[in-house]
Amino acid sequence: MFAFCVMKLGFSEDATYNRLGVAHAGRQFPAVLDALRSGEVHLSGLRVLVPRLTAENHRQLLARAAGKSKREIEELVAALAPKPPVPDAMRKLPRSVPSETAQLALAPAAARRVEHARSIAPLSEDTFKVQFTASRRLRDKLRQAQDLLRHRLPSGDLANIVESAVDLLIVKVKKERFAAGRKPRPNGKANTAGPCPRPMPASVRRHVYVRDQGRCTFVDEFGNRCPETGMLEFDHIDGWARTHTHDPDRIRLGCPCAQSARRRAVVRPRLHGTGAPASGNSSRPGAGRDASPPAVHGTRADESAGGGPV
Repeated sequence: MFAFCVMKLGFSEDATYNRLGVAHAGRQFPAVLDALRSGEVHLSGLRVLVPRLTAENHRQLLARAAGKSKREIEELVAALAPKPPVPDAMRKLPRSVPSETAQLALAPAAARRVEHARSIAPLSEDTFKVQFTASRRLRDKLRQAQDLLRHRLPSGDLANIVESAVDLLIVKVKKERFAAGRKPRPNGKANTAGPCPRPMPASVRRHVYVRDQGRCTFVDEFGNRCPETGMLEFDHIDGWARTHTHDPDRIRLGCPCAQSARRRAVVRPRLHGTGAPASGNSSRPGAGRDASPPAVHGTRADESAGGGPV
C-alpha cells in the first residue's frame, strides 16, 4: 500500500505515512474517520494523536483535539506522555555536512525518512525543547552570563539565563514601542485634543496598547478578530493627515494585513462608482466608534518618535 500511494498516486512519503497511519487507526476506532470526515480534526493532527489512542480514551482525546492546530495537538500528546528534560549543551557544528548517500548508509532502514528538526517541540505539558544555531559571539555571551550569575545560578542553567534575558528584552521593547510599564507623568492625559506634533505621546501609546491587549483589533466579516501580536501599528481611524490629533478613542492597533484589508474596503466602493467608502468592520468587539470609515493612515508602533502615514 505504501508503494502504491507513492508510485501510483504520487503522494509524498510524509503524506503516505499520515494517511496509512490514520487509516489503520480508523479500522480499530471508527470515530477517528468520523472526526476526519467532519473536519473536527485534520489529518496531520490525527497522525500525531493516533499512537496515544486506546479503546478507553479515543473519544475523549478526539473531542479535546477538535479544532486545534497540529502544534496544539502535539502539546496535548506531550501532556499525556511527558518526556524527560533535555540537558544543556553547547557544541560546535561540523563545517561539512555528510552527503545524502552517507547519511542514508548510517541510518537504519526504518528511519531513513528525512524530517526537519523542529525549533520548538513540546516535551511535556510545561516543558519544551528549543533548538537553534548560534554564532560564536552568542556562545561567548552565554558563557559570560553563566560566569556573572554563578552566585544566583550555580548550575549555570541555560534555560534560566535565556528566560531572564528575554524577560528584560520584552520589557525594554514594550517601553520603547508602546510606553508600556512607564510611569505616567503628573497630570498626564491620555486624550490629546487639538493640533499636536506628529510624535504620539507616550500616554496615548500606552493607553491604546493596554486597551487593545497588545493585539490587532481587525475583525473580519464573520466576527473573527485577528490574532496577530507582531508587526503592530497605531492606526488613526480618521487619518492623521486629516485631523492632526492623537485621540486615543480614534486610534487602534492593527497589523499590516489588517491595514491592507481596510484599504481594500475603502478602495473597492470607489472603483465601483459609489463615490463613498464603505463602512468598515468593527476593529474591536463592541466598539461602536468604529462605525466610521476605516482608516488608511496610521503611525507605526515601532516609530514612536515620528514617521509618515503608512
